Amino acid sequence: MLEIIVLTIVIVLAFIAASWYTHQRSQQRANEFERELEIDDSQEDDSFQQRFDALFDQELHTQEQNLTDDTRVTDNAESEPDLFSEPLSEEEKQAHQQAVQPEPSDAVQDWDLVIAFTIMAPEAKAFTGKAVKAALEDHDLHFGDMQIYHRQTAGANKQTLFSVANILDPGTLLPDKFVSMTTPGLLIFARLPGPVNGMALFDDLLDTARGINEQLDGLLCDETRKPLSDSALEAMRARILEYQMSAQAESNQLSNDYFN
Repeated sequence: MLEIIVLTIVIVLAFIAASWYTHQRSQQRANEFERELEIDDSQEDDSFQQRFDALFDQELHTQEQNLTDDTRVTDNAESEPDLFSEPLSEEEKQAHQQAVQPEPSDAVQDWDLVIAFTIMAPEAKAFTGKAVKAALEDHDLHFGDMQIYHRQTAGANKQTLFSVANILDPGTLLPDKFVSMTTPGLLIFARLPGPVNGMALFDDLLDTARGINEQLDGLLCDETRKPLSDSALEAMRARILEYQMSAQAESNQLSNDYFN
């Protein structure tokens, strides 16, 4: 009888120890997840800028490579001899090469202004990859350059209007990783100058961000991950308007200098 009582006590104590251990592990995992979602306000701006710099550097490098390839094709085509023309002298060849050489300053145009929103998951939660994939595809965003998703213009000559990236570094959204992926948020952004008017692009970007946010049941925020307010929207519109006016004034000045 005594052995049965002792065995029962041992089983109960083992069950209590196992329950306590499981609870502690669960609490530890919850704390680790919360720490991942915590945002250090003192580093928000630097992290956001670094993420954009990395994305833009990669895209500009791609554009430079494409431009170099195009230039090589053009140069090769122009260097083919014309069977019906007289051969050029050395002076004429040098003058011709200088005339067709592109200006380095015009090779790639820097992006002057970035407008962005963040779509954040509720506190202590995360978006699933399956939900993110469905939301992106439902809003006509497709996987492309830099391993992120883009909305592009219609027609054969497609140009990027705006893009969506993972808010976690390195920002990629890989279709074959959606099954196991989770993320605390998304970054949706556009760059000016773009293929359409700045204010029209902003309205399209905002509507899409709101639609994705509603589908994911998240929180729409500004680029610093603070809840989006009417004053923040007005400030963004004012920046775009100021940029467009400045760009137009600069264009007019260049035109005047050319004709004077």
